[in-house]
Amino acid sequence: VDMSVETTRKVRVIGRQQQLLRIDFEKTPSREVLLQKLRDYRRLLVECDVVILSDYGKGGLTHIVNMIGLAHRYRKRILVDPKGFDFSRYKGANVMTPNRGELREVVGPWSRETELDSKAQRLRRDLGLDALLVTRSEEGMTLYEEEGRHHEATQAREVYDVSGAGDTVIAALAVMVAAGADLREAVRIANHAAGIVVGKLGTAVASFAELKNSMKAEH
Repeated sequence: VDMSVETTRKVRVIGRQQQLLRIDFEKTPSREVLLQKLRDYRRLLVECDVVILSDYGKGGLTHIVNMIGLAHRYRKRILVDPKGFDFSRYKGANVMTPNRGELREVVGPWSRETELDSKAQRLRRDLGLDALLVTRSEEGMTLYEEEGRHHEATQAREVYDVSGAGDTVIAALAVMVAAGADLREAVRIANHAAGIVVGKLGTAVASFAELKNSMKAEH
């Protein structure tokens, strides 16, 4: 609780059943309040299998370097959804899931697939990641590991609203990793989950039944 900060409000502008834009009203929390929260974070680490650090650029992950260090101390897998131009703060995470635009801001533009592959792998090595998963909207998603690349084509039938698609991807990925799946299988399931939620209006979830049916339809 920080009495000097109001809870962030997000106003979504909808037209013809599709989101056109979002307007945020917010104030960044103080570093002191966030530093106090590290104690709660350390306590919760003991109880979890996987850590998701989803950066919305709102200031909540001001101490993310400490958070990654603590997660390593407790031997937890760390998945990061990044934001901004400085990806060095995510160094040491296991998996990072930037979207196409976020990656372009950091590594620069590319004109060929081989150029993208080279830049993505270089970034993965520089940050010490096990894997880099690039979500690419209508192009699907591409996983970069030491062993090479693995691509999953998009599963979206018709896109109504992309709100929460990135959250869905990293959440599904984390669940599968915690359950013991290898990353390529986890990415396949995350891709199906994302395809389900972008076909719904507003921030939505993919149910187990929907996921099961989507994966059946693939075959």
